[in-house]
Amino acid sequence: MNWAFNEIAKGVLASNQIRKRVNELTIKKVSRTSFHVAIRNPIYYGKVFLEKHKDEEAHFVNGQHEALISEDLFNRVQEILDGKRRLQRPNTKILSGEHFPLRGFLVCPKCGKNITASASKGRNKRYYYYHCNATCGFRLRAELINSVFEEGLKQLEMTEPAKKLIEKVFLDNYQKFIKAPQDERKKISDEIDRLNSRISLARNKLLSEVITDEEYLEIKKEYKDHVEKLETQLNDKPIENNVDIPKLLEKALETLTNIWKVYTEGDIAVKRQIIGSIFPEKLEFDENHYRTTRINAVAHYIFQINNGLSQNKNRRNDNNNHFSCYVDPQDITCCICLCFVVFI
Repeated sequence: MNWAFNEIAKGVLASNQIRKRVNELTIKKVSRTSFHVAIRNPIYYGKVFLEKHKDEEAHFVNGQHEALISEDLFNRVQEILDGKRRLQRPNTKILSGEHFPLRGFLVCPKCGKNITASASKGRNKRYYYYHCNATCGFRLRAELINSVFEEGLKQLEMTEPAKKLIEKVFLDNYQKFIKAPQDERKKISDEIDRLNSRISLARNKLLSEVITDEEYLEIKKEYKDHVEKLETQLNDKPIENNVDIPKLLEKALETLTNIWKVYTEGDIAVKRQIIGSIFPEKLEFDENHYRTTRINAVAHYIFQINNGLSQNKNRRNDNNNHFSCYVDPQDITCCICLCFVVFI
């Protein structure tokens, strides 16, 4: 079911389409009604619903079982099911063959209009071009434009010293700003569970006539006031997740260290994902050089760190970079966080 919740939260497929996919993967088939009830059940994120009992209103309590998904994921799914979030359909406007990974990312250096791409049939083979449909006549072989772009990616690859530096900075900040507050959140959550258990124990004693109604209400009020204070503190703490951050960081940095290899060996979808992630603005190719108004901060800082850590007098610098651009200054820690969004 974890997979089903994640797929629904993406907002691409309807819940019934996902149910059909689940049925393809399992022996026991799930009906439409059963599936709908299941994805509405808070038990998946660790909560149990208690119905109204005497003077106690119906409410949710933390279950004794381990949550299978986060509360945030559960709530996002409910928003989609309630129609508060629209389904997001994949963008199918730009269709690019393997010869044109940069199609849709380029503008004409002569007139500034978007560049398209097409193939011309020669006597013995086909030739591939990026070209402008305007009267300016811009037209260049796709092989050349693609080759220069790939060479530029080599300059954005992370060196081992840069990788170690970024890993240390990120993990130090993760420990300080995320891990420590999450540990505190766990302590608060455990205390809330303990107090709720005591309320339940008192309720059982009431039903067994071990204590009176007045004693039960007094116990309940004392513990419930404390629980409410703890829940307020809990809301101020970052939500805990079961993600292995060091492992994800290693994966992201490994990709950044081998970005050229990932790009050249990837299919057209991988290539376009990398291009779009690094360059949020259009690229302009002029002679053997790319220009853009903005480059992703991750790529910019990798290039800066590589050069800053290098002791080679012949090291590359911004003047030799295939990508000329203006970059808004950003904090390095923020830059590292983008690694997860861009490359995982």
